[in-house]
Amino acid sequence: MRRQDVLTHLVELIVNVTQAHPVRVAVDGPDTAGKTTLADELAVALSGVRPTIRATVDDYIRPTVQPAGYFDDNFDLAALTTELLIPLGPDGDRHYRTADGTTGTAPPNAVLLVDGVFLLQSALRPYWDFTIYLHIDEPEMLRRGILRDQAQDGGPDAVRHQFETQYIPGWRTYQAQHNPTTAATITINNQDPTHPEIREHTTCPRLTRRGRRMGERPAVPIG
Repeated sequence: MRRQDVLTHLVELIVNVTQAHPVRVAVDGPDTAGKTTLADELAVALSGVRPTIRATVDDYIRPTVQPAGYFDDNFDLAALTTELLIPLGPDGDRHYRTADGTTGTAPPNAVLLVDGVFLLQSALRPYWDFTIYLHIDEPEMLRRGILRDQAQDGGPDAVRHQFETQYIPGWRTYQAQHNPTTAATITINNQDPTHPEIREHTTCPRLTRRGRRMGERPAVPIG
């Protein structure tokens, strides 16, 4: 399948989630996994069929210098939860506020797309209706990070140091404590973004019958 076919498949699964409030979608994965790119592409693809709200956990960041802090206290998850996730949930009034100050009232058929690290930690799981986990391994995480950040962060050695002392240890802590792949509706190997692969596809209880049939297929390569 082409990448566009992957997007079409994900859009079909998301719009098949049946509930009386907006569908809250998380795109999780390690740093540089391609979360923002995928979420942006999904927002464009979904905009033709559903009202779409776009947010990123990076807008809720707190400064930190400690390796453990990258996971433990780097993000203001209370604001994400109280201003966005709860209002769009089953007991919410659909009046939301994003971190950049955007406010609005979402229609019941809207889709909220949030990308970022650590979105499948235990405390946040009750607030998601559909979750995507993007997998890449640590060497690829580092390689992409150097390519992305070296010009602005002091060169490849400085970026390598930041990843090896902060981002990668923080990600290991998250994996060890929360095992995010077990909570994902769909897991995608994005090691080669031109040929992503669905590695695991769990059943989402809110999917319609058609969506469940798609969700129960065995892992298949895409590309």
